[in-house]
Amino acid sequence: MIKNSYIHGMKTNVPAKDDSKKRYTLEEFDQLEREPGVEYQLHEGYVWEVNESALSYNNQYYTVEEYLEMERASPWKHEYYQGEIFAMSGAGRRHNFIFTNVFGKLCARLENSPCRPFGSDMRMHVPENTLYTYPDISIYCGDPITTDSDEDTLIQPTIIIEILSESTRNYDRGKKFSRYKDIPTLKEYILIETETIGVDVFRIDTHNNWVKQEYKTLQETVQLPTVDVSLLMKDIYRGTRLVKLVK
Repeated sequence: MIKNSYIHGMKTNVPAKDDSKKRYTLEEFDQLEREPGVEYQLHEGYVWEVNESALSYNNQYYTVEEYLEMERASPWKHEYYQGEIFAMSGAGRRHNFIFTNVFGKLCARLENSPCRPFGSDMRMHVPENTLYTYPDISIYCGDPITTDSDEDTLIQPTIIIEILSESTRNYDRGKKFSRYKDIPTLKEYILIETETIGVDVFRIDTHNNWVKQEYKTLQETVQLPTVDVSLLMKDIYRGTRLVKLVK
């Protein structure tokens, strides 16, 4: 989420204060958040639309050590890639419903498994291309492996799940997936839509190609063979308005 603050010289991209513009109450902002296909940020009563999944800081370049120091001091999450730091956009209500549904099921199904799911507070690093990020859900099998420089950052996930929004969809499907493909242990990449009923599962085959399987209805079951888990589509979207719309 983008905030108006300075963290060791890192300036965020909050629009300048403008007394001529309308200021919103929390109730009014909550109503705006209900609009489909648009994400907003609120700061000191001012509202603006988020159009990109990540905004860079001043086109400056930082070392990994500087990024980790900044991140420890920051109450908000940021992504790092090849010297640049990006603000990560916040999650809407439907995103949180879906996360709770999926993460809860995974925790229950993997309880006696060597694999463990983590939420978006777990930072992940891809040494092969420098990326540091926070997947919505990541699954690690075997003993968790941390980076040499930071014990709070894991490497080598087996499965990554991203819950899409209007502002992150293109990035999660494009550049981010491309960067995730550099992870040698990654076997499945799952994208969950929030504006429609839809889950795409990408699996790496024996020829090292990524093959997509689509799930489009609430009657289907999403299969995650790598960890021997299945998720009912109706459970993934339970409690969201999308379920009511298709009935």
